[in-house]
Amino acid sequence: MVNFVIALECFGICLTAIALFLLLNGDGAREQKLLIMIMCGSLVQNIGYLLELTAPAVEAAMTAVIMEKVGSAFTPLCYCWFIYIYCSAKPPKVLLRILGAISFLSLPAVIFNWQGLFYREVRWVPGAGGFYHISLSYGPLYVFFTIAHIIIPYVLCIYTLTKAVRSCTDRQVNRQYRMIFAISTLPVTMLVAYVFKLMNEFDFTPVTLTISMSLVVIVVWSRRNYDFRHVAAEKVLESMGDGVIALDNHDRLVSYNRAAAMIFTDLSAHKPGENIRVVEGFREEMLNNDVPQSFSIREQHYESHSKHIMDENGRIRGCVILILDMTDMRAYINEIKRVRRQAEKASIAKSEFLANMSHEIRTPMNAIIGLNDIIMEECGDTEIYGYAKDVQSAAKNLLTIINDILDLSKVEAGKMELVNVNYYIKVMADDLMGMMDMAASQQGLILKYECDGTIPCRYNGDDGRIKQILLNILSNAIKFTTKGYVRAYITGKPGTNPDEELLTFCVEDTGRGIREEDLPNIFEDFRQVDSKKNRSVEGSGLGLAIVKNLVELMGGTIDVESTYGLGTTFTVTIPQKIVDSRPVSEMPEIPQAEQKVTDMFTAPGMKVLIVDDNVINRKVARSFLKSYSFDLTEAESGPEAIELVRTGWYDIIFMDHMMPDMDGVEAAEIIRMDCGENGTAPVMVALTANAMEGMREYFLEHGFQDFIAKPLDRKELNRLLLRWVPEKYRQAEAMEEEARPLDPAAFRIDGVDMDAAMQYYSGDENGFVELLDLYFIDGKRKTELMCDFVESDLLRYQIEVHGLKSASANIGAMEVSALARAQEFAAAQGDRDAIDSQFPVLLAEYETLLANIGQFLERRRQENGRKEKLPCLTIEELKEEAAAALEELKHFRSRECAERVETILEHELPEDMEAHILEIREQLRLYEDDNAEDLLSQLLSILEKEEEGK
Repeated sequence: MVNFVIALECFGICLTAIALFLLLNGDGAREQKLLIMIMCGSLVQNIGYLLELTAPAVEAAMTAVIMEKVGSAFTPLCYCWFIYIYCSAKPPKVLLRILGAISFLSLPAVIFNWQGLFYREVRWVPGAGGFYHISLSYGPLYVFFTIAHIIIPYVLCIYTLTKAVRSCTDRQVNRQYRMIFAISTLPVTMLVAYVFKLMNEFDFTPVTLTISMSLVVIVVWSRRNYDFRHVAAEKVLESMGDGVIALDNHDRLVSYNRAAAMIFTDLSAHKPGENIRVVEGFREEMLNNDVPQSFSIREQHYESHSKHIMDENGRIRGCVILILDMTDMRAYINEIKRVRRQAEKASIAKSEFLANMSHEIRTPMNAIIGLNDIIMEECGDTEIYGYAKDVQSAAKNLLTIINDILDLSKVEAGKMELVNVNYYIKVMADDLMGMMDMAASQQGLILKYECDGTIPCRYNGDDGRIKQILLNILSNAIKFTTKGYVRAYITGKPGTNPDEELLTFCVEDTGRGIREEDLPNIFEDFRQVDSKKNRSVEGSGLGLAIVKNLVELMGGTIDVESTYGLGTTFTVTIPQKIVDSRPVSEMPEIPQAEQKVTDMFTAPGMKVLIVDDNVINRKVARSFLKSYSFDLTEAESGPEAIELVRTGWYDIIFMDHMMPDMDGVEAAEIIRMDCGENGTAPVMVALTANAMEGMREYFLEHGFQDFIAKPLDRKELNRLLLRWVPEKYRQAEAMEEEARPLDPAAFRIDGVDMDAAMQYYSGDENGFVELLDLYFIDGKRKTELMCDFVESDLLRYQIEVHGLKSASANIGAMEVSALARAQEFAAAQGDRDAIDSQFPVLLAEYETLLANIGQFLERRRQENGRKEKLPCLTIEELKEEAAAALEELKHFRSRECAERVETILEHELPEDMEAHILEIREQLRLYEDDNAEDLLSQLLSILEKEEEGK
């Protein structure tokens, strides 16, 4: 029997060693550490009992007993703590710590057995077969030790396991709890049997304990559920919709999750340890580290990602393959592609629609604007002329809206191209402010303008688009401001690159302002905020949308600040490349070559062909071109134009783009290829109502040298003709005597600064004399108006001093201009005190200036001498000339009327008659055609009475 017990102890020790080996290969979780302590204590206990069984004497046996008791001192306590954690129950930490302290403090009594407190009597008793064993009688401390470190922990274990079995609903986990419950009762049973002497010679408690603990370790190890990190990891892997396969460093299967088994259906038929390559559907390239691989199985799309697993020494221990189900993702991507294709088709359709809309609208607009211009030139009725002016205004407004829509569509389609040129910032700003100054004055507003003199003077960028941005913002500021001022300020700061400047344009107004809730909406297409209050203000709601897109296209930003009822400030920042770093204050004079030439001319020798299927369009084009004295020919189709070119020579061909049967592009290509020198020599200009981006390049690629958009614009047409009509064929529209350059020394007038005048005037000497003459003539009228309005109508007074400010600056009368500017500001602010105190000063300076200019003009006339007068006209001849002049004026031909008036003044006239005609000339020079017409009518009445009197 003793040999059996010894063998059993050896088996228990070996089993404990195996359990420890398994535990030591784990990850070191808290549960695992508890199990290691349990197995170590059990191992010491069993070795002690083995030594007890083989002890030759009582002393050796007693030492083995002490070793046995020390080994078992903390085993039940650690097992109790493990059971609490394993069952996810809250352990009674205070109680367990007290029990641990009692076990620890009892160890000296176990070892030294003071006063027989632990062992009352120790005997060496012979047994059957000559086997001697130790027999102990226990003292009071043994009972206390047994209760504290064995009975209480095991009772807690049984209670916790019983409760877990009852509350757990998971069958698999419940089965594990039951198994551990059954295993845990074995050592308790053996201990009870030994304590109550049911077994006299042998104590099976140690070996039963070590076997039970080893079985617990093996059971929980097989499930890996003693470590909740593994449990959590397994749960996560199993719940994943993507497949995960773990391989060792020989590409052998280690583990996989449920999703991987669903992807590779025969994966479950292969055992761990088999090479992954035998799995059906698995590809060799899936093993490539960090290289995504796409594959399909059963019409499902997947993507695999392989990642090596490295140990602490950097050696590859295996890999994990993650398999993503890309079926839905691919379907989503395909849907996005489909939607994108639809969007691209819609964008193309939109562009085609806009191109067609542009053509279809611009074609009748060309006729409306062109024929309306002809009506305005040729009609003799004032009322009809007024109607025609209204038509012209409405047509231009409609054309502006069309252009805004096209600009917006270009930006949205990414087809808006910037045309970068070198430009002077102050010249651009001065031009713009000159355009807006009149609009502000008509609203009774002051347009303040400042340009930082320290910023570089010249840049490279799209000045046309910048002007468009500022024009939109300034127009809005003027439209929505009823009183006060609009202020524009230009400054800058260095950009990110050394040759870059961040130009900042600020536009501030004292208008209606914008509600805070409307601020995010002001840049939306076709949106006008606060529409109820602003219903009287015209606009399509596209201006600011285009501004924002243009600013962003140029890499800039736009910000807006507004206080409702007080005003708004727009701030635009645009990066521009510096061309000339000299400050604005030191800006050089602009070379004459950079000034735009817009002189009218005639070219009688030029043969021009107009090709358009629309008879009205041909009529408009002919009316615009006839003033150049061209030899004009018309064709209503492409084939007709081809025949005309084949048989005749033309210098310029204006070809409509869209015509039925054969469009202009096809006709141009045939002319270039099949008509010999007659087809290659002419300048080919496309007439198009399609103003979409890219049309210029399109026409240049198909045989055209230039193009002009419909409706035709006289200035654009003139610029185009200046480009293509050789200078040798151009003749000035009216030959005048050779102009003398302006000599500042010849104009010594007190109150006139010729250096300042030269900045505003670039014409010849005669032109400046005429400018002074007009200023002098207008002086009497303006003086009377200012005196009348200064007391009765501040708004009209503001407008008059505004005009005086600009007119005085144009002739270099800077002191009067400054005084007028101060009065303009005072009138805008309603500052009656400033007006009353400074108006007499302004009036005195102005009257003195007029007197000085009048004296200068009189001296100049005397120096130049008077031309000898022609003989006096008869009353009948004078009547005929006056009637002819009146007829010219009724047909809005002011220049021709003025020429006839000058012809009359070349003759000897009675003093009162000459004064009357001089007054007519003054009114014509002041562009007061209505007054001139009334005076001519009065003159005719006087002449008729005199004729009747004779």
